[in-house]
Amino acid sequence: MNYRAIKVRLTCDEKTVREWTSYMRDHGDEVSLALRNEGVRHEMWFMGHDSSLFVIGVMDVDDIAASRAVAAKSELSVDEVHRRFKRSWDARSIEALCIDRASAPHFKECELLFEARP
Repeated sequence: MNYRAIKVRLTCDEKTVREWTSYMRDHGDEVSLALRNEGVRHEMWFMGHDSSLFVIGVMDVDDIAASRAVAAKSELSVDEVHRRFKRSWDARSIEALCIDRASAPHFKECELLFEARP
């Protein structure tokens, strides 16, 4: 296992997050294909609120740079929808979270939106 997690503040509303989540859930087979193509073993997304709305993305992947390169070139609809969703990320706020890289983390104060495996 090689988990990593990032916390990203959003410039969109919760409705937009839920629409993205719904698309990903409705296209689970394609999400699994995308993860397989990217070398990702497990992916989870959480949503939370503190001073603002945020998501936490969790991935179990060995080569994050290669994974991102594959995703950037992907023509799968789920990757296009994800790229559109990322336009509502506050890029200045992206924060790597300190987690146990050997096991999938859980964030009690957050809602699990979805998780996927190849």
